[in-house]
Amino acid sequence: MARPLKMFMRGKRITMLQEILHRMGYPMHDQAGLFAASTRDGIKAFQKQQGLKVTGTVDDDLFTLLQQGSQPSKQKTASDPAQADTAEHKPCNQQQFDALIQLLVSKNIITEAELHQLMAQPQALRVTQPALV
Repeated sequence: MARPLKMFMRGKRITMLQEILHRMGYPMHDQAGLFAASTRDGIKAFQKQQGLKVTGTVDDDLFTLLQQGSQPSKQKTASDPAQADTAEHKPCNQQQFDALIQLLVSKNIITEAELHQLMAQPQALRVTQPALV
């Protein structure tokens, strides 16, 4: 791999990475082949569990280590895994939504200009239900 895998990258290697993380027990809610939040969080958790520098990116050495199948410790947020999944998909209220938008802007994931552009296009703000996997 020429450069490290990181957020917002796409491709077959990302799909492979997601499959490895999923088999290891890390939750994968990202679109297949898109390095997004679930993929990054799985990588960070794996790096922390292995005592590595937590970067959220995957270089050749880390990819090899992941392919070797090191097993992470069980990391469930709730005692019942089904209950943890339902908690993740609860709708949020306006205050939570506003806080999320502020966080996205403060972390430079979305710029204020992009936010204002989206808000000016009501059709762009339509929310669709995610496909259940």
